[in-house]
Amino acid sequence: MADGRIHFCPLCSGSSGNATYVASGKTSLLIDCGRSGRHLSRCLAEIGVELESISAVLLTHEHTDHIQAISVLARSLGIPIYASVGTWFAIMKKGKAEKIDKRCIKVFESNGALFPLDLGDLEVSFFPVPHDAKDPVGYRVSNGSTAVAIATDTGHITSEMRRSLRGVPLVLLEANHDVEMLKRGPYTAVLKRRVLSDVGHLSNDNAGLLATELATTGTKRIYLGHLSKENNRPELAWNTVASVLKANSLDPRSDVEVLMTRRDEPSRLSHVSAAAVE
Repeated sequence: MADGRIHFCPLCSGSSGNATYVASGKTSLLIDCGRSGRHLSRCLAEIGVELESISAVLLTHEHTDHIQAISVLARSLGIPIYASVGTWFAIMKKGKAEKIDKRCIKVFESNGALFPLDLGDLEVSFFPVPHDAKDPVGYRVSNGSTAVAIATDTGHITSEMRRSLRGVPLVLLEANHDVEMLKRGPYTAVLKRRVLSDVGHLSNDNAGLLATELATTGTKRIYLGHLSKENNRPELAWNTVASVLKANSLDPRSDVEVLMTRRDEPSRLSHVSAAAVE
């Protein structure tokens, strides 16, 4: 796919596991690897990509639905795994890195000491996000002419998130739950408070507010991801975000295109250039 564009595809997204494919030129990345190696290989094959071609994995944080395949990817394929100091510390504390070759463990300082990461044909910037993990981050990935970004597992919208996502043509944004569904749903009171907290997950309504801001700064396509299986529905998430956009005189199909991710299989493959998002 050496055509000057960034190719972007959420391979799976939700509480069952998360992974996103990002590539340009000769460099192919996975952002998170929260399903089995076999599942990721099957998802990549559906978009014409071999798992063995992945250049590196970038982790957002240490929760299992984002790191499940790190051992097999590093041990069997020798793929380097990048994560913040805090994320690697938490992974090691859980005993999830015991079988990983130390040469595959790539650590960066989330305070920006090694900012940005130069990974072949892609440059990766990272930014902190508010979540109940040790040192969670979001990512902005550029090939020099255009960019994509991922911001999930975030309890609220921060000024740093706004700055990092501003002007990015394509963004994967969390729309985890509908607040009323969550309040009436099966979660325990403790878990409900966690999800609703400032270090929990972003609601459909707040996703709509951020989508509106992004649309006014040049974002042309937004994927809604990390939906809760128990506390959300794809059509509800889409309609809520669309309603907020429309209330601000923005069309969710033309001014900015809102797409849904899929829980267990690849979503629509996007191709991003300086001129267009296809």
